[in-house]
Amino acid sequence: MAGLQNELDRCGCLKSIAFCVRPWLNWIEHLTTDQKVGGSNPSGRATNFLPASAGFFLLHEVMRNKSTTRTKWSNLIQIYRMMFRYWHILLMGLVAMLLYALFSGISITLVIPLFDYVFRASPVPVQYHDAGAFIQELLGRIGGFFAETGSVFSIRNLNDLTPLWESIKDLMQHTDSLALLWVICGFVVVTIILKNIFFYIHRVLLISLRGNTVRDVRNLMFSKYMGQSLEFYNQHRVGDAIVRMVNDVNIVSDQFIRSILDALRDVISIAVYLRIALLLNPRLLLYSVIIVPLFTLMVSVLGKKIKKYSKRIQAQLSNMFSAVEEALNSMKIVKAFRREDSEYRNFKAINNAHLNQWKKAQYYTTLNVPITELNTVAMGVVVIILGGELILSPGSTFSLGDFTAFLFALFSMLHPLKSLTQIYIEIKKALVSLERISAVMNRKPTVVDAVDAVEKHGFEKSIEFSKVSFYYEPGKPVIQDFDLVIHKGEKVALVGSSGGGKTTLANLLNRMYDVKEGSIKIDGVDVRQIKLSHLRKLFGVVTQDSLLFTRSLRDNIAYGSLEPVSDEQLRRSAEIANADEFIQQYPGQYDGILQSKGSNLSGGQRQRLCIARAIVGDPPILIFDEATSALDTENEQKVQQAIDEATQNRTVILIAHRLSTILKADKIVVIEQGRIVGQGTHTELMESCPRYQYLYNLQFSNGQ
Repeated sequence: MAGLQNELDRCGCLKSIAFCVRPWLNWIEHLTTDQKVGGSNPSGRATNFLPASAGFFLLHEVMRNKSTTRTKWSNLIQIYRMMFRYWHILLMGLVAMLLYALFSGISITLVIPLFDYVFRASPVPVQYHDAGAFIQELLGRIGGFFAETGSVFSIRNLNDLTPLWESIKDLMQHTDSLALLWVICGFVVVTIILKNIFFYIHRVLLISLRGNTVRDVRNLMFSKYMGQSLEFYNQHRVGDAIVRMVNDVNIVSDQFIRSILDALRDVISIAVYLRIALLLNPRLLLYSVIIVPLFTLMVSVLGKKIKKYSKRIQAQLSNMFSAVEEALNSMKIVKAFRREDSEYRNFKAINNAHLNQWKKAQYYTTLNVPITELNTVAMGVVVIILGGELILSPGSTFSLGDFTAFLFALFSMLHPLKSLTQIYIEIKKALVSLERISAVMNRKPTVVDAVDAVEKHGFEKSIEFSKVSFYYEPGKPVIQDFDLVIHKGEKVALVGSSGGGKTTLANLLNRMYDVKEGSIKIDGVDVRQIKLSHLRKLFGVVTQDSLLFTRSLRDNIAYGSLEPVSDEQLRRSAEIANADEFIQQYPGQYDGILQSKGSNLSGGQRQRLCIARAIVGDPPILIFDEATSALDTENEQKVQQAIDEATQNRTVILIAHRLSTILKADKIVVIEQGRIVGQGTHTELMESCPRYQYLYNLQFSNGQ
């Protein structure tokens, strides 16, 4: 960097410009220096300042805001740590990248002998008349040079190669022009072939690297979603999760993996081209780069605007996916209430809002092209005028071949520079997506195993609720000071008005949520001290909604057990649940595939499959949450028979609105506003609990 500043001072015509340019050079120097040391770069690094300014400018802008630097940097490190699992692929890709840049530079330098020695103005005595003689002599001179110097590794810098280059120039001076043309063209073809081979290898390796990393990121995100409690899903929309896992991950993989690696390739290419241009004419190069600071300033302004609109675009995209997901999943309700037009208008409004934000971002993105083009033209005009003056100056050693190679090197830098600016703009947009997926990857589950969690392999005595309180929102309790003991083998029914906390109690039992106060103990052990996998193995759950997967009947039933399920176990569970009879008539029987959500089965059939799924793992405790409330009388009776069969010799918790389904329960617990207002058998409650009497009379007086 110091060398560049000295060169500015030595150029008399640029002394007035040096004062303006030096602060920019100092800024680049600051970026390329270890900030912990705080010193300046030593001289001799001028050959690398432009790629350093391009590469580190991106990082500087990403990390400029000190209040968010640590978060953004840690998010990037998390992505790159996953990428570095495949370091061997990355290493091979970088080697291929370096070779690609090397052969790109060699292909440019071949124009020098083409213009200076093939199309020479004055003839010289020809000693070598064909390509074979030239190549033989060339190899001899190269071998002789390295024989004198010792080896290739004895070369310390390019100046050590000056005698060899002078010898090759002398050889080209005395070679027939047509023969030299054939040789140079052959070298060009071989160089271009090798350049593109290494480019292809580089791309293939980085495609593999990117694909593996994206797969790992999505796997991690999905595992994080699977680990969240029901409380998380009550507060977040499914559509937003889909956008984060699909759209945001794609954006991050495009910009922080593919584009960053492409940027590294561009920086290496720029370094090669810059070195060539600097060797050919350092002063002319300095004229060229004066325009760069203004260009980078304009790109920085564009990047800020684009990031702002990108955040709004991703938010609108989440709204759009959520609206689509809700409407399509609720299509029966939509059509039943003739809300097709209403849903369309809602989607149209969201889609228009997304379009408006997208347009604004695209308007700013599009400005990058004309700004880059103007920068290219300005630089080209300056170089052509000044370079032409140098060639035409009397006694100038700057030849037409040198100038042509300089132009090729300079303009070859413009495309990677343009790519770097585009990458910078895209990274501004991608920062929003990076924050969104990092929020998922870094999210800690609220329901986790305790450090000293114990294993539990069975249920021996009782379940005890002690002073249990719970709320979804602070200040709005759902369960308050709840005390209850359920002994092994009991059938306990929870009844009461909707919203009284019955389902919440069942969800607290197997830790879908954690209690806010009090405790729930199984055989004297707090459920929070039992490993989750062991705790949930104790329970089989049947909910009001018959949730089935678009898989085979066999897979849906076996879903209830993590251990392998034999055909005999599968059939036995189906028989107990009264499901075997319709399965035998189903196309493909147990291997038949269900339609989406089991829509090709009746409600009773779906519910009986759910019962079979709940008992296939032979859990000691069964929870039935409104398992028959959505069924007609006939199907209710069939499902009730299945429940009666499935609950033999098990502890059962029944949640019901229809009192007819729980009259034979060993204990009925009446719950209102999260508190117990009565418990006992049906007969006892009819004598002692006014609330139960009211519910019973209300239902049975209406013929229920």
